[in-house]
Amino acid sequence: MRRKTALMVLFIATVLLIVGAIAGFMPAIMTPMMFDDPRAIESPATVTLALSIATFPIVCLVAVLLSWLVFLLPVFANLPYRYVLACRLTALPLINLAIAAVTLAWISYFNGGSFS
Repeated sequence: MRRKTALMVLFIATVLLIVGAIAGFMPAIMTPMMFDDPRAIESPATVTLALSIATFPIVCLVAVLLSWLVFLLPVFANLPYRYVLACRLTALPLINLAIAAVTLAWISYFNGGSFS
């Protein structure tokens, strides 16, 4: 991957991830409401979903920071696929989204839509 292509990808991903972090901030601060039912803490799927939602804005910001550090720091200059690694680091929030989707499907299918 060339430097210009990686730079363009990083700029677009930075904008999208910062927007995602801002949009995910409100659901993240509302996750304690998932535990209003005292039995909700006993459900591993509910805890996993809450952790995935609560950490999403942090993961978005860390992905932006790490990708730009790999792209810009001279320490990583000898890394053979530095630009590819920098672009791949922007995909870290997809892990949170995938975990949230799987646990939400689990809750919907096995718990009948109930978080407890």
